[in-house]
Amino acid sequence: MCGQMAGSVRVLHVDDEPDFADLTAAYLERATGSFSVDTATRADDIVADRPQDTYDCIVSDYEMPGLNGLEFLEQIREDAPGFPFILYTGKGSEEIAAEAISAGVTDYIQKEPGTSQYTILANRVQNAVEARRDELQVLRGQRAMNAAWDGIGTLDREGRFTYLNGAYAETFGYEPDDLLGEDWRTIHSTESLETVEGEILPAVEENGTWTGETLLERADGTQFVGEHTVASIENDGAVCVGRDR
Repeated sequence: MCGQMAGSVRVLHVDDEPDFADLTAAYLERATGSFSVDTATRADDIVADRPQDTYDCIVSDYEMPGLNGLEFLEQIREDAPGFPFILYTGKGSEEIAAEAISAGVTDYIQKEPGTSQYTILANRVQNAVEARRDELQVLRGQRAMNAAWDGIGTLDREGRFTYLNGAYAETFGYEPDDLLGEDWRTIHSTESLETVEGEILPAVEENGTWTGETLLERADGTQFVGEHTVASIENDGAVCVGRDR
């Protein structure tokens, strides 16, 4: 491998034509100041080094000595299912494209004459990396919420539950799946609805958040006074944090 590891997006380009690999690396690094591109000529020489742990995206040729591009993809996908992997190949056919899509390739680009292809490739790499980073951020947030001692739930703009951690569902005597898609009124007593609609929702609308005590209701119909915080999520509903007082 060759290249420098500087920049915010680390790319590995694997192609058995080293001159083409170096040229592509140069164009990618020139296209955006955030790319750092290393090159390799054989996938089977590097797959044991777990490049998915070092790089943000792999760009690979299809037809190479040893592992071909799809076999390389399968190796990476074994423990990194969502890792950005772009097949960038001169061996173009509908059969290969279909096989690549079935194998879960992030993107499929056929090599073309001229330099405009490098701009396209750079954009595809950037989009793939950003999408993966967004996905990982969401996953980390969900894991943190799942591990939280406090009950945490999220609502969509229509007031339906889109997420609940175990603590939140348990507080109300439900399994998380039982409340997904249900309206927030499911966990409030009839007596508390006037307070919620007349006090809590207007406060959230005006200030972005509300904290206090409300009369809540468990799945078995028993009621309890719980501590509740409701905060709006910009253009996307609300998050609720609650516990049995």
